[in-house]
Amino acid sequence: MGVSPHSGKLEIWTVDDGRAGIAAQTNGLASAISTLLPANIKPFVVQRKLISIGRARKPAAGMHAPWPDICIGCGRASIPILRSIRHWSEGKTLTVQLQDPRVKPGLFDLVIPPAHDRLGGENVFPILGSPTRITPDMLDQAAAEFSSDLERFPKPRLAVMLGGNSKHHKFTRKVSRRLVKSLQGLLGNQVSLMITTSRRTPRHVVKTLRRQFGHKDQAWLWCSVAKDGPNPYFAFLQAADAVLVTNDSTNMLTDAASVGRPILLFSLDGTDAKFNRLYDSLAGEGLARPFTGSLATWPVEPLRETERAAKEVVRRLYMRLKKRSAEKEAKEAATLTNN
Repeated sequence: MGVSPHSGKLEIWTVDDGRAGIAAQTNGLASAISTLLPANIKPFVVQRKLISIGRARKPAAGMHAPWPDICIGCGRASIPILRSIRHWSEGKTLTVQLQDPRVKPGLFDLVIPPAHDRLGGENVFPILGSPTRITPDMLDQAAAEFSSDLERFPKPRLAVMLGGNSKHHKFTRKVSRRLVKSLQGLLGNQVSLMITTSRRTPRHVVKTLRRQFGHKDQAWLWCSVAKDGPNPYFAFLQAADAVLVTNDSTNMLTDAASVGRPILLFSLDGTDAKFNRLYDSLAGEGLARPFTGSLATWPVEPLRETERAAKEVVRRLYMRLKKRSAEKEAKEAATLTNN
């Protein structure tokens, strides 16, 4: 297998625009591959701007031969880089594009989109949700880091993962009031709340949450836009009996499903056919139910889609190396015959 001559490990590059949700996918898949085969992982962040989806004129800073065994990209900004590395490496690098690139899948060696995008093709490998960086070890480490804080919150515990405004969903003031009323009712029923917000959560929602839950003994509120200390996101997931997730984020839904916790889906204003297909898939797997205002739990098996995708990448890499080896042997045999 083509590996680093210095370390004897597989070389994997990730390419994204640095946004947390995008980088989590490239890093998550690369890390999952490294559990199957020892690997060096090198991340690259490229500028997010209006760019051509054609091949890049030159490598990004720090990119040069020897080219990696695998290059994983996510987001529009990564497309020119992956297309170029496929060309610069003379096809030796296996290029893997996450999400629906909205260009011909054949421009890459493998495309791994969410199944709800309904993208098909010989080199397309759909998965439920998106690749996640979550592993059992990561969860255990996070729980250990915040163990003394978590002990203050008796079971049952509900992790509340809040997204925000997006192209198809809006976190309105009316939705905020509905959420707060439901969470207050859960506190009254002795449910501990572990609440996190995202960068997309509107300021008015954050202010309301701070006012209502910032000083409650039975609620832990962590806000991404404030200096609330180290992020307990993964510790919350590990410690939760169930996870309430707003319906605007594929990544948060996938994270909760990957941990193996029941998902209570909280609806923001707006709808989208693709997201609806994701919800239906999660429900069909027994992972998610609509949030009705009360805590509900049921047995859940962790979602292992990132691991499944990693195995497919490795399989494709082996297939490529096997084909190249056969072609080389045939060429050598033909040369001997001609001589």
